[in-house]
Amino acid sequence: MYRLLIVDDEYHIREGLKLMVAESGLSVEVSDVAGDGATALRLYTEQRPDMVLLDINLPDMSGLDVAKTIRDKDQQTPLLFLTGYESMTYIRQAVSLQAVDYLLKPVTSEDFEAALSRAEDRIAQWRRSEEEAIHRHRSLEPLYREHLLLDLLQQRRPAAEVIREMDGLRFFGETSGPPYTVLCCELEEASQQEAAASKSHGSIHKNSHVFAGLAGEAAAATGAKAHSAAVSRDRRVVLLATASCRAAERTAQQIRQAVQERLSQGVSIGISRPVQRMEQLPEAYEEAVQAAEHRGWVGYSQIIPYESIQAAEPNSSQLLEKELLMITEIRAGNDAAVHAILQEWSGQLAGLPVKQVKMIVTQLVLFVMRIVQSDAFVGQTSMQEQDPLLELSRLRHGPEMIDYVSRYFVRVGRHVRESREKGIPRKFQRAKEWIREHLQEDGGLNRLAEYMNMSPKYLSARFKQVTGESFADYQTRVRFERARELLLDPNRKVAEVAEVVGFTDTNYFSIAFKKHTGLTPTEFRKTFL
Repeated sequence: MYRLLIVDDEYHIREGLKLMVAESGLSVEVSDVAGDGATALRLYTEQRPDMVLLDINLPDMSGLDVAKTIRDKDQQTPLLFLTGYESMTYIRQAVSLQAVDYLLKPVTSEDFEAALSRAEDRIAQWRRSEEEAIHRHRSLEPLYREHLLLDLLQQRRPAAEVIREMDGLRFFGETSGPPYTVLCCELEEASQQEAAASKSHGSIHKNSHVFAGLAGEAAAATGAKAHSAAVSRDRRVVLLATASCRAAERTAQQIRQAVQERLSQGVSIGISRPVQRMEQLPEAYEEAVQAAEHRGWVGYSQIIPYESIQAAEPNSSQLLEKELLMITEIRAGNDAAVHAILQEWSGQLAGLPVKQVKMIVTQLVLFVMRIVQSDAFVGQTSMQEQDPLLELSRLRHGPEMIDYVSRYFVRVGRHVRESREKGIPRKFQRAKEWIREHLQEDGGLNRLAEYMNMSPKYLSARFKQVTGESFADYQTRVRFERARELLLDPNRKVAEVAEVVGFTDTNYFSIAFKKHTGLTPTEFRKTFL
């Protein structure tokens, strides 16, 4: 029912209007009556009726003045005017006050009911508009929250100002708080059709919404709370609240699995160290980004804690000759040689400080992970174990680090050997060796076909069938693997490296290298040298 306040200085008119309302059959009831302007304003303030009927001539002030006072506080309440004078001046003022109707005394029940009906329509229309505004606000709130999160993490506005707005939104709710951890999620390249579709803003927003749902589900499963935002087409950032280190790792693992299963994409995830205050989140964001950008080194679709890259700044000058030899033997799948080298190497590490041990073993793990990534059959027959960098980040004592890494290296060597024994015929091993030795030459497929005594078309089909990679994909991967190895030599110029791996244009090499690894050659050297 809509509540009506009747304001008229004549008792009989007030009573007659009350009777008309009761007999109208409309969803209107008289909430109160007033005989003067002061009483009308008091009752309006106390009761806030849904509509007001005002006589223009009141004993203490004009009904128009009462309406102006109401309009100063409220632009929505329908106002109806009642007067014994048909004055154009009054009518114009009533129109300026957004009156629903202007009724002349004596008013008929039909005119009065029609005026009340119009007032009902005005209220219904305003309420629909208000509901639509609330709906629009709610639909835009997730985007507003994303902008707030990026404002804080990327320091686009003063942190104190953003945090105040987050508090006003109850950004973290009543039950969540520190520690906070930031995840930087780099989505791997999707299929060409999906990539083309995702170029439109609508698709980006839709994918961001889907990713936010996956992140929220993954966090809830570990007892944390997640807020995510799209930084770019391929990068998502997730802020975890009330998340221990272990919960952050489990959340990252579940996000990776969900993205692979439900979005059919790989994702590399960098994990920051936990922080206790929101003002520290920009630094945590930088850590997560740095960790994620190491995917070009450790391999794609990995979970990379910041602690692991902080402990090991990969530098070729720190690798001893014996360690390089061990990597060579692991690549060859030579178990006996790996065992022999590990025994001596482990003895040497045992006498070093824990921090230095962690730096060296993590650095070696980074190199060995590349071996796993680089072999086609190893990639097809996964080792089915936890990310070694995650495992290392949990270890705190030198002996357990050495023991874990030694066992990991033995497993990798055995897996490489067993994988290779299963599949590639010797002639295609020779083909792969030929490709590695002729990176500088043009016309690769035709030259290889000539070397193999096969037609280029047949060679291309068989190469993909036997190795699991097309000739072009394998050649590209080998080129950039070789480029990374050469760039770790500070004495080589970028132009020289480009030439060795088959690029005559240094600028084109830099562009291609960044597309493949996520870093330019110069950035790669700054990161790893």
